[in-house]
Amino acid sequence: MHMCVSIALAFLLSACSLQQHYSKIDRAMVSGRCDQAVGIMGESKSEYGENARLIYLLDSAMIHMECGRFREANTFFHEAEELGEALWTESISRQAASLVTNEYVLPYAGEDFERALINLFSALCYLKLDEYDEALVECRRLDTLLSDYNARYQDKNVYKEDAFGRYISGLIHEASGELDSAYIDYYHAFRVYQKSYTPAYDTTPPSFLVEELVRAAARVDRLNEAKRLVGSRAYKEYTGATLPENRGKVVLIHLNGKSPVKKENKVVVPTPSGPVGVAFPEYVVDSPRCTSSKLILQSDSNTFRAVSELGEDINRIAVKNLDDRKVRVIAKTVARAVAKQMAIKQISKAATDNGDKANRQLVEFLFNTANTLFLEKADTRTWRTLPGEIYISRIFVPEGEYTAYIKTCGSSRIKLDSVRIKKGRTRFLLYSSIY
Repeated sequence: MHMCVSIALAFLLSACSLQQHYSKIDRAMVSGRCDQAVGIMGESKSEYGENARLIYLLDSAMIHMECGRFREANTFFHEAEELGEALWTESISRQAASLVTNEYVLPYAGEDFERALINLFSALCYLKLDEYDEALVECRRLDTLLSDYNARYQDKNVYKEDAFGRYISGLIHEASGELDSAYIDYYHAFRVYQKSYTPAYDTTPPSFLVEELVRAAARVDRLNEAKRLVGSRAYKEYTGATLPENRGKVVLIHLNGKSPVKKENKVVVPTPSGPVGVAFPEYVVDSPRCTSSKLILQSDSNTFRAVSELGEDINRIAVKNLDDRKVRVIAKTVARAVAKQMAIKQISKAATDNGDKANRQLVEFLFNTANTLFLEKADTRTWRTLPGEIYISRIFVPEGEYTAYIKTCGSSRIKLDSVRIKKGRTRFLLYSSIY
């Protein structure tokens, strides 16, 4: 009983400490004090604890990325990728420890989609560093990782390919002049949007992707294949779409809103031996208030605009990913409940005389009550600094000097950067409205 209370107290103190930590991070980021947010992360490693080290690395990476410290962010992303993979492939014997308490006795290995998104956000950091080859490596790792995960599961996940990651890979290949590779990535991105993202997440292929696909198909002599994929109507709309001479491409990637957080659902069944509880995690989505943005490029003589479109709905991916592994979660939860009942019966038997049935039932009742109140906890750890959505916008403009702005939901336009655009070249911009 004393052990139960001690574990519960440690859990509550840790949860309270992290909640205060996230509140401080939120206040610093909302007020634009990036240096303070980075400082808070640097001082807070002990608050996460060793079993939440992966979350510490992921949060550190995202805060540095938000603050434009892309090199430092990737240092954290790479360490997180290595740790996440090691934890995911951990031995079954160590996992068995959670059967007698809860998942918090184990290091958090991350959800499948969280580990996969490490590579996507690392790729975005490399884009901002103009290191395209490294960004492509991250995109390939993302694709390989998701394939490996699903190959090991009997019950497959919907999230087995990342359409947005494929789209980004195609943009990078095209920016590097690798048209065949760009077309292949655009083709696969559209297919994944069509077959997985639309039915599961209600995320349709962005119109920019359709135009990129048809244009790339024309340049590599694969128009008939592209027509079969996108359909005659879309094909006709974008046939003849070519990169205008003396124009360059500007791509805006907009990180928007906060990702969902997990909460606990607990079912308690009264029995003669005391209450028996089983706890499950579920995601709670805080839908962004603003779900639109517009890229504006202004020169001395011209203004160009393009509305952003949803490319990745992390909110829906998270909810569906957890739902896809529900069978595995339930199986482990039930196994934990059975193991605890066996342990409680053994403890009560050892603590009382064999013939003292009344005392044995009392001991079982007390231990079951303590377990249900203090030990049976759903694992609600999650990567809380992720965005909830990613939007993308694309514009072609003549060569020249421009000021790039973003406008969101009726607000005044916000300056992003001063950019020089060269013909045939691509410039990537990144904006965040997570906070």
